[in-house]
Amino acid sequence: MDGVLYLQRPGKRKDSVSQWLSELRNMTEIECMSVLQGKPLQSESHHSDPSENVKKMKDGIDALKEEADKISEDFAEMFRCFEEGRWTDLSVHTREIAGHIRSLIKTSNARLKDIPVYILEQQEMVSGESAKLTQQAASFCQQRNENSASKIPLVNQLTFLGQSFSRLVDSTLGLLVQRMVDCLDNGCGLPMVHAAVSCIIGLGLEGEHMCFIISREGGVRALLDLCRRETMTFTRSHALRALATICCAPECIAEFERERGIELLVELLCETGPSRETVQGEAAGVVAQLTSPCLQHGHHLELCQKTTSHEVFLLAAAAVANITFLHSQACSMLLQLSAPRLLIQACLAPKARSLFAKDQVATVLANMAAIPACQADIRQQSGVELLVRFLYERPLSPAGPAELAACERVQQKAAIALSRLCHSGSHTEKIIQSKALPRLVELCRHADARNKSDAVLVACLAALRKICSVCGTDQIRPLDLKQLVQPQLMDSFLICSNTDENFV
Repeated sequence: MDGVLYLQRPGKRKDSVSQWLSELRNMTEIECMSVLQGKPLQSESHHSDPSENVKKMKDGIDALKEEADKISEDFAEMFRCFEEGRWTDLSVHTREIAGHIRSLIKTSNARLKDIPVYILEQQEMVSGESAKLTQQAASFCQQRNENSASKIPLVNQLTFLGQSFSRLVDSTLGLLVQRMVDCLDNGCGLPMVHAAVSCIIGLGLEGEHMCFIISREGGVRALLDLCRRETMTFTRSHALRALATICCAPECIAEFERERGIELLVELLCETGPSRETVQGEAAGVVAQLTSPCLQHGHHLELCQKTTSHEVFLLAAAAVANITFLHSQACSMLLQLSAPRLLIQACLAPKARSLFAKDQVATVLANMAAIPACQADIRQQSGVELLVRFLYERPLSPAGPAELAACERVQQKAAIALSRLCHSGSHTEKIIQSKALPRLVELCRHADARNKSDAVLVACLAALRKICSVCGTDQIRPLDLKQLVQPQLMDSFLICSNTDENFV
């Protein structure tokens, strides 16, 4: 009220309190409004994210692995000190190991609640062994006794500490993964389940050892149970993606079979109805990972035919391609299911335009071409023309390593399939009419055309020799005949490959 002049009529003076009350009606306190706007309407507990616990577990696993990597580097450096005789550095590294172990235990205890007794006992053992190592290293460096006998106790102590440390890390990681799996078992809402499955996918991509831990702690069982729950059908495709990710280790595959996962996949692939394509595509991805002969192969082919998705087609075609490696009877079964016709027709659609999809189709055709009963069907379905087009495939520019490797596989398998289809003059003549010879010669002559792949070179040389042995050498130039067909295969290989070797 300082600096404000209020006019009053004479004879009606107000005391200061009355004056303040009358003015208060029209005044606004800026500070009070700011405080009111800053206050939450509800407590923070009402806004907590249900998936936050899962994120904390994942962060705990990442932090634990980061600390464990530091300690592993310290162990490696200590062993190098032994090998190189750097005894001064030895004592320094033992102290660093002790510090990093304390940091690891502190990180574990900060991330874990209700720590089990067995982990506390392991922590105590690792801390004690680390202190022993520090004492022995300091004593060893003071004595400067470098004979072999004096090193043995220190090496033994370092080895024992390494083993105890590995058990502690494995147990702690297992506990965190186990609690993440408990989120799947309890089914505490969609956000938490979805977050837990996503974290398992991320952990599975870190390598086989983490996949083994997930399987050991019940991850495979929990994911299969999630797929079986009628109330959780909306997470089924996500759970199948997780299974396809972690089933790369033998222990995970064995656990998958023990938990009757094969039967579940058969049920999913046999289901009919709308909105099944996504789930069946992921199920086909699991089959492609497992390559199990227990499944009915027709559902993969039906999926290849019906789908318009590139990813679903790729997964289903990969499952069919894996099946062709199992036994010659598998190819005969695929023939009865019209596999050549379905896959060759699919290659005319956008869903099979990538080199990765063509790689799977070329694999199926090359393996089926080795079976005499399948060759006629491949020819009747314009398979020869498709295989010749595969020879002319080139990766997009610029291409990454994966795409270059896929292009090499497509060219190699196309050449192998064409070689196997050369059984008579009329059949081989059709291959020649499709302009396969010029491209085979180009792939042999020009290393860049085949991305300097020796596998493509050998396959093309073999195809050229097979064509010439059946139809004669009239269709090939004399120089190509002299260098690519007439010499021994190894001699032709050395002529065409980038090598400095001399031969007679």
